[in-house]
Amino acid sequence: YPKLIQSSSKLLSERIGLCNMGSHVNNKRIMHQLIILTFAVGYGATENSDLPSLQLSEDLFSSTSKLEGLVAKEQAVVQMLEMYAAETKAHLQTIERYIKEYKLVISGVSSAHNLVANPIDAYMLVKRTTVEWDGVERAIYLMANRSRGVFDQVLDFRHDQFFPNQEDLNGAAIALVRLHDTYRLNMTDLANGILKGTPSSKTDYFHSQQDLGARDCLFLGKHAFNRGYFDTAVQWAEAAISKVESGDETLGKREILSFLDMAVRVHDETLERRGPLGAYWQTNPVPIDKHLRNIHKEKYSTLAKSKFIPKLWREQTDDEETEHYERLCRGEKMLPAVVEAKLFCYHVTRNHPYLLLQPLKVEETSRNPSIVIIHDLLNDGQLTKFKELAEPKLHSSRHKSSNGQGFVKSMIRTSKNAWLEESDDPMLSKISKRITTATGLLVQEKTSAEDYQVANYGIGGLYVTHTDHLMHNPDPNSYGPWERLIGDRLATLMVYLTDVEAGGATVFPRAGVTLWPEKGAAAFWYNLYRSGEGDDNTRHGACPVLHGSKWVSNKWIRYNDQFLTAQCGLHKLDKYRLMDG
Repeated sequence: YPKLIQSSSKLLSERIGLCNMGSHVNNKRIMHQLIILTFAVGYGATENSDLPSLQLSEDLFSSTSKLEGLVAKEQAVVQMLEMYAAETKAHLQTIERYIKEYKLVISGVSSAHNLVANPIDAYMLVKRTTVEWDGVERAIYLMANRSRGVFDQVLDFRHDQFFPNQEDLNGAAIALVRLHDTYRLNMTDLANGILKGTPSSKTDYFHSQQDLGARDCLFLGKHAFNRGYFDTAVQWAEAAISKVESGDETLGKREILSFLDMAVRVHDETLERRGPLGAYWQTNPVPIDKHLRNIHKEKYSTLAKSKFIPKLWREQTDDEETEHYERLCRGEKMLPAVVEAKLFCYHVTRNHPYLLLQPLKVEETSRNPSIVIIHDLLNDGQLTKFKELAEPKLHSSRHKSSNGQGFVKSMIRTSKNAWLEESDDPMLSKISKRITTATGLLVQEKTSAEDYQVANYGIGGLYVTHTDHLMHNPDPNSYGPWERLIGDRLATLMVYLTDVEAGGATVFPRAGVTLWPEKGAAAFWYNLYRSGEGDDNTRHGACPVLHGSKWVSNKWIRYNDQFLTAQCGLHKLDKYRLMDG
């Protein structure tokens, strides 16, 4: 999946012209143009418009904090609309009374002559067109003025920098597609607003306030198709048909069948010619078409029965890393029992007076590489302060670009983050001292460690597999003076500022390790060998948040200032010992 995100983000950003859903595509052309074949994705009135580019600006969907602000804004607007509707109703009643009286009078006469022949009727006519008409005019005037005011307020609301746009809708749709794929969610349950929890969840199932409709399912199916999830696209289309057959009238069945037919053909053609998984696509292990399935029954039977065998502590292909990532996100166990049996929990004091009174509670989760969880490192007050300081500064997260030149924003990392300096609040300096006490590493000088990075993950928020160490080029002259001065990222300390109701784990595909978020706990590991070279077994990723909100704070500790606290080794692959004594 992570590879699909990277490749598909580039494809979508090119704004390729999208084919019409009703067009017939020659089967041979399908495979030649498989990478660029996409369906028009739109909702409602924009059904046939081009899919907006996913070159992300400041979005909302990538942060639950920003989405919570949107809830408050929508509530304020609804209150304003309720007042407007009540006022409009009163004015409409004035107009409706005038119309009703007119129709009552006119229904009893055959001509204008007969109406004005009667002096009382003539009087009532004049009264209606003077006194009562004044009331009608006033009602129309007040409605028009009020409407202009309301319209201006609605425009202000829509043009607010924190109002969602089509990009946010697309991002939220892709997040749902991603969640279904990563956590193997039951499609029927998902369409009906039911999410099955993960192994860390305290609740087995989560229920939404609204179900997905047929149009929603088709919309999500198109997004799945455009991202190369051909297996998932078929499931979403089938869910849309099921909704229509259950009485959903938001969409016609013919439109869904047109998409489903194309999705099935592309799915089976891709599987037949390229296999079930590649950099740009994903299919079921067997064809959907029964005829194709029967023709190559033996071939697909073998493929379907192939067993997953973990590949740990060595280099993985992109596809292998993706599979390990997703399985670990679902909580599957990969470490051999003999390895897991050697992992312990213990107290650490370092003979430090503070820790002698309150030892660190350390849990080993891996020895190759060494990864530990320090439980209860920070208290509730400190965790809350982190979020309070970060919230006003949140902006879209960036990651190292593929060419290593600077940082970019993309669907590879969907979160918002903020950077906090120790000078922002006295508490941060105290936390830095605690980190030094806990790890034995210097973190308070600018050259010793980076500022605190606080990240908030939104709908399906994730960060695909990556390393924290950045200096991969052996030529030191390829880096700027500051990077050469402080050195690479020696170690990572990541504090979980919140619990997460479901999903959101940190996983290490090569190490076979899953870390579930635990409020106040910190994950700690070294990114480098004692030679200063990067340890690629520390490749890790943040799993999509299935339910709830995820907040973390990272402290990246730099190499050069630690020459006394984390000394070099004699051999290239010597490792640092973690959390001694």
